[in-house]
Amino acid sequence: MRWLKLIKTYKEKKKQKARRCDRISHSLKISYQIANDTLHVECRTKDISESGIRLNLYQKIEIGTVLKLGIYFQESVEPVWVIGKVVWLKATPRKEYPFEAGIEFTFLDSSSRSKFQNHIQDILNFLNRK
Repeated sequence: MRWLKLIKTYKEKKKQKARRCDRISHSLKISYQIANDTLHVECRTKDISESGIRLNLYQKIEIGTVLKLGIYFQESVEPVWVIGKVVWLKATPRKEYPFEAGIEFTFLDSSSRSKFQNHIQDILNFLNRK
């Protein structure tokens, strides 16, 4: 019994270590395009952090696919642009969004990183007031 408890504790610590940033459960509008494709598709975030996002998707996207993502924070007219990679994908029972994907950010220029961090802090401040 003690052995099982140690394994469970180890797995939980490993999972926490793998996640570099805390996730915020927050829905934001996203515009994305696959690599060099010209088609932009809109979807919603399920949660967000400084290292990645979880998306509700209409379509299946293969693991490893590189995406250009435009993240629309609350009042902003212009999105913050980042590059990310699909690191996991799963089917959901929802008809509107039949897939969920985990996206790890692979590139944010310094301007986008600064805007992104400010927006994340604004979301945290708003959620902490509730």
